[in-house]
Amino acid sequence: MKIVIRAPFGAALALFAAPAIADHMGPSGFGSGGGINVFSPDTLDGGHWAVGLHVAYTRPEQRSDAELEGLADGRIDAHNTDYNLNASVGVAYGVSHHLTVSAELPYVRRDRLREGVAGEGIEHAGTVSGIGDMNLLAKYRLTEGEGVGFALIGGIKLPTGSTHRRSADGERLETEHQPGSGSWDPIVGASASLPGHAVQLTASALYQLSTRGAQDTRLGNRLQAGIALSHRFGAAQAEHHHDDEEGAHHHHDEGAEPRHDSWDGFVELAGEWEGRQRIGGEVEQASGGKWAWVAPGVRFNSASGWSAAAAFELPVWQRIRASHPDNRYRLTLSLGRAF
Repeated sequence: MKIVIRAPFGAALALFAAPAIADHMGPSGFGSGGGINVFSPDTLDGGHWAVGLHVAYTRPEQRSDAELEGLADGRIDAHNTDYNLNASVGVAYGVSHHLTVSAELPYVRRDRLREGVAGEGIEHAGTVSGIGDMNLLAKYRLTEGEGVGFALIGGIKLPTGSTHRRSADGERLETEHQPGSGSWDPIVGASASLPGHAVQLTASALYQLSTRGAQDTRLGNRLQAGIALSHRFGAAQAEHHHDDEEGAHHHHDEGAEPRHDSWDGFVELAGEWEGRQRIGGEVEQASGGKWAWVAPGVRFNSASGWSAAAAFELPVWQRIRASHPDNRYRLTLSLGRAF
C-alpha cells in the first residue's frame, strides 16, 4: 500500500512578523517547526502549494510625554506608539522535494505615533499604516528521511512599502516610521530539527543585511534565532514530523489510514539583535538593541488540512536603546492551508 507524504504547510510557510526592536519587522521565516517564530528545515513536495494568514499584535511599554521630552532634550529622538499591528498574507510553492520558495506581503499599522522634539514638546504624528515590504525566500533542504533535518535559507526583502507617509501636520515621517524602508535587503539563514516519537526540537536563525533606503537611511542589520520544543496530542505519534503545526497532514492513497485532528503544544525561547541605524552616514547611537522572549502556544491541526495557532510572547530579558521603548508582550495568531 503506497503512502504519499505531503510535506507540512509550516515546513513551507510561517507567515509571522518576527519580533522587532525597531518599527520595521525583522526578516520573516517560513516553516515553523513547533514554535511561532522558529521554523523547521522541512519543505513542500514538488508541485504542492501552501497559503496562510498571520497577525501579530505588539504592545510596547508606555513612556510619558515628560520622559519623551527629557530624552529629546538629551538629543535622543525617542518615540512611542500605543500598539503595533502586522498582518501578513503569503504563499509558498514546492519547486521540488528539496526546494521551496515563498512570498509574503505584510500590512503594518502603528497606532498613535508620538515623538519628543527638543524644545518643542511632543509631536503627535498620528496613526501610520500601509502595505509593507515584501519578502521573497527560498529554502533548500540538505537532508533526507525522517531523522535529523537541516536546510539553508536565502532571499531578499523588496522595497514594496510606502516611504512617503506624513505626520498629522504634513511633515514626511522618518524612514524608520514608514510602512516600507525603500531598501533591498539580502536575507540568509539556516534551520535544523531533531524529531522524536511525539516531541520535536527545532532551531533556526535568520540574518538580514540592511542596505541604504529612503531618505538616505540605512536601518540596522538584524539577527534573530531561537529553539522550540513541541509535543503532539490527539493523533498517531508517528505522524508528528510529517504533519505540520500550520495544518497540512499526510495525504494517503485510497485504502490508507484516515487522517485525524490533532493538537500541538509548544514553547520557544528566542532572541533578536538589531544594529544601529544610519541617516546620511551618521550613526544613531541611541538606536538598536537586543532582547529575548519566551513564547508558549497551541496549534490545532484539522484532518481536512486547515490549522489555527496562537502564541503569547513575553520578554525575559531586553536591552533596547533609548530611541525605542521596551516590549511588554506580543500576541500572535495564524491560519494556514496546504494543498
